[in-house]
Amino acid sequence: MSLTKKQKRFAHEFSVDHNATQAAIRAGYAEGTARQQGYRLVKMVAVKQLISRLDLEKRADLSISGQQELERLEYMYEHSAQLQPRIWKGKPVTWTDEADKTHMVMEMRSPVTAVKALELKLRLEGLLERRRSSVEVTETVVYTLALDRDLADEVDE
Repeated sequence: MSLTKKQKRFAHEFSVDHNATQAAIRAGYAEGTARQQGYRLVKMVAVKQLISRLDLEKRADLSISGQQELERLEYMYEHSAQLQPRIWKGKPVTWTDEADKTHMVMEMRSPVTAVKALELKLRLEGLLERRRSSVEVTETVVYTLALDRDLADEVDE
């Protein structure tokens, strides 16, 4: 099937940022129907093929291989997922167990970046498909040992 000029333009615009709605608008589709048009266009086999070819050409032009991208995302994940001491009022947060042993509360350096890097890595490997909904990380993830008591009372002020 031969693509129209507008469909080809959509494929080129989509390969820029992989945002179907914005690509449809930039390709000349009406803003009011851009979301539906973008969805319809990315489902078309001929458009998908053109987008894939454009993405491959872009990677070749930039001399970026899939392996290099995977390695970069792996580094981002490892760096962001590193544990560091939880700081409160300029001091590390600690707690003492029943054996009078002091433990430090640790947290992930950047949980949002770690989750995003892992998501992109899995998507690049083909193990995760893009979905319309997304997960939003809004709180810091804190790792502690599971205890039967509240640790908030044991934080030194």
